[in-house]
Amino acid sequence: MSVKERRKALGWNRAELAARTVLDKRVVQLIELGQWSEDGALGRVEYVLSAAENGDVAVQLPPREKEEGATVIGGGEPEA
Repeated sequence: MSVKERRKALGWNRAELAARTVLDKRVVQLIELGQWSEDGALGRVEYVLSAAENGDVAVQLPPREKEEGATVIGGGEPEA
């Protein structure tokens, strides 16, 4: 299942997933479109979705430190 399908199966919108992963919702959108390749953000989304799918309905990650090297495939990095 794709990130978007998994998110929808949990009944979450992008803003909810973004809040739980402490990511900008535009980053979540780019992840769903396959246009974001920064491992830290991808890992956060995978962790939160997996935890929720396994019954941790209150899963919420702490804020992350700013990471360098984020890449948008086919374009520049989105504004924060």
